[in-house]
Amino acid sequence: PNDSTGLRLSNRLKNPLDSSAAVVGAGKALYEMYCDHCHGAKGDGTGKVAAGVEINGVKKGNYNGVPDYKSAALKGMTEGHIFHVITYGKNLMWPHGSQISPEDRWKIAKYVKTLQK
Repeated sequence: PNDSTGLRLSNRLKNPLDSSAAVVGAGKALYEMYCDHCHGAKGDGTGKVAAGVEINGVKKGNYNGVPDYKSAALKGMTEGHIFHVITYGKNLMWPHGSQISPEDRWKIAKYVKTLQK
């Protein structure tokens, strides 16, 4: 469910997809489409929306608080947790469950774990 209990229990969810190059590659393409603009290409929270850009001398789009996936606090997050957050959102992140199919959310979760290595 979309509550703190659901988020806690999401750690028990198992990704039904394998870790093949095809799945991770598809996850990367989906990440670049849906996630990169906030989370950055390396998952370090430095995407253009988060870091902001300068247009004609005016700073725009700064969205503070986007997490760095490589931080000690997030290294242990499970693919189930990632899936839940993509589905329902958390903190500043809005839900994307209506925009991204369950299978594609699992692919993104698989790719995010590769960014943490």
